[in-house]
Amino acid sequence: MNKGVMTCIPEHDGHPGIEIIWAADCRQAFNQGVKLAQSWLDNATSGWLWATMIAERDLLSCAMERRAFEVGFLSRIHQRICSRHCSRQQGRELSQTV
Repeated sequence: MNKGVMTCIPEHDGHPGIEIIWAADCRQAFNQGVKLAQSWLDNATSGWLWATMIAERDLLSCAMERRAFEVGFLSRIHQRICSRHCSRQQGRELSQTV
């Protein structure tokens, strides 16, 4: 029985990473999604987030690769959103204790 292929997004912006096991080797598509998201985060003036994701995702021919791309892309965006949310929460808690 095939145990699957693991993809991993490392910890980033103070938010933990994740490991996901796919039924097929989708590492390249997953990593492309992560890299594209990071590129967009580094230069948010490069266009709409949704348009950036869809344009690149639709270049992939296999449904599972498209899903892996989406998961990688959205996981990286999630890390950034959560890191900023957590930072604001910590800031409020610190200001209340001072």
